[in-house]
Amino acid sequence: MNKYLSIILFIFTGLVSLQSHAALNVAVASNFKLLALDIGQQFSNKYAIDVNISSASTGTLYQQILRGAPFDLFLSADQKHIDLLKAENKTTQPDFIYAQGRLVFWQPNALSNPTIDDFMAYTGRLAIANPKFAPYGIAAQQSLEFTHKWQSLQYIQGNNINQAYQFVESKNVVAGLVSYAAVLQKNQQHYLLIPTAWHQPLIQSGIVLNDKKLKEANLFRDFLLSKEVQQQIKSQGYN
Repeated sequence: MNKYLSIILFIFTGLVSLQSHAALNVAVASNFKLLALDIGQQFSNKYAIDVNISSASTGTLYQQILRGAPFDLFLSADQKHIDLLKAENKTTQPDFIYAQGRLVFWQPNALSNPTIDDFMAYTGRLAIANPKFAPYGIAAQQSLEFTHKWQSLQYIQGNNINQAYQFVESKNVVAGLVSYAAVLQKNQQHYLLIPTAWHQPLIQSGIVLNDKKLKEANLFRDFLLSKEVQQQIKSQGYN
């Protein structure tokens, strides 16, 4: 009996261990996807906790969370959708800022880095993220309204900022307002950093959603906010 009891206890202990290291499901704004995958792998290597990354526009992820998507953390591209989730009582946890994004005017076939004058003179089709779903799309619209260009251009809108980038990368559109992180991470050239005074700050906030995985989720949050990881984030196109 002692032998069988030991086997049962061994199996039970293993199951408890597996449960305590259950994978974290993280919803990530599309602009931060590549970094999140890398950071998630670093976290898994350090703490033996798997991280599943689901990426889409912030607005799309917000709607999925409202409908009950089983995410443990949400890394938004803005503060607005975090505040909306708190107002909907979808979380009781404190939010945190993990990055601040930048917007760029990217024209890869230009002979050199475009200037503000080049941007102001641009009249072709422009790729942007859809302002209805993506904070980077809102920033793009605000920038174009600030410079009185919003009504004068034709827009090719991506569901998220990554899709806007892909429209330009694939040469379907000759220029776009895309994330600084994307052009930097992919070693692209010929872009102009859009002045931050032209649009609201791209403050990227996160929040823990699942109290049942509070320990693991807080561990991931602390890892994300650690000095070393924040330095990595900064080096990849974020303030």
